[in-house]
Amino acid sequence: MASYSEVLRQARSEAERDGIEPTSVEWLFFELLDWRRHDFIMKKDDKMTEAEVQQFKLGMQRLLEGEPVQYILGYQYFYGERFKVNPSCLIPRPETEEVMLHFVKQLRPHARVVDIGTGSGNLPIMIKHITPSAEVLATDISEEALQVARANAAEHEVDIEFLEGNTLEPLIEQGIKVDGLISNPPYISEDELEVMGESVKRYEPQVALFAEDRGLAIYHKILKELPQVLNPEAVVTFEIGYQQGERITQLIHALYPWLNVDVVQDINSNERIASFVWTSES
Repeated sequence: MASYSEVLRQARSEAERDGIEPTSVEWLFFELLDWRRHDFIMKKDDKMTEAEVQQFKLGMQRLLEGEPVQYILGYQYFYGERFKVNPSCLIPRPETEEVMLHFVKQLRPHARVVDIGTGSGNLPIMIKHITPSAEVLATDISEEALQVARANAAEHEVDIEFLEGNTLEPLIEQGIKVDGLISNPPYISEDELEVMGESVKRYEPQVALFAEDRGLAIYHKILKELPQVLNPEAVVTFEIGYQQGERITQLIHALYPWLNVDVVQDINSNERIASFVWTSES
């Protein structure tokens, strides 16, 4: 039987040949073994067991076919915490952590807030962790995604109210008003499909990625419905595509010209956040 280091070296080589990031191989390898890097340093010359080899081979087969490592493992890390994921929900991205923190910093104590299009529930769960006094709600159009979100909330032992429905419609139907709204909606234009990675196109839910009207359709729907759900001085924060800042600002001002919209760049100097405080027309 080959050693751990030999098996990992061979897997890295296979991944590079197929254009797959070696870091995905290492993550799969260490997570399946429940190891950290120091474990590998201590045991790299030991022989792998047959069961370990077979488990890793199955995972590698899926990885080489293009399946995201997060779906193979069944989880992704977000803001240092682990969240269940499966193909019914989008894989949380590190960039979204910055969006969440921008939103949380603006919240008043005991605010009622909602995440629109929650997916795996990573945003409302972490918002509740960071601001325990907040009352947190979340919506999604997909019941399958909400099942994942509810499981994550139970595992993280936080109280989130999940509502099924399209954008703000569940809130409007129940007459719910909020002091803060955050959303990472589908914002990729359908004409960008060709430049998307094969892994994303084949495995992640298209409904959570793509939107009509050059990626702006869901923003437009949410924005039109805002007056029905926002309390005065409510904080609104959107994650946006890296080239959408100007168009999002124009869209907001077309509906509410008096609002002051901030477009904020992320750590990579890409436009990532559009945010404003809600006021009625003066």
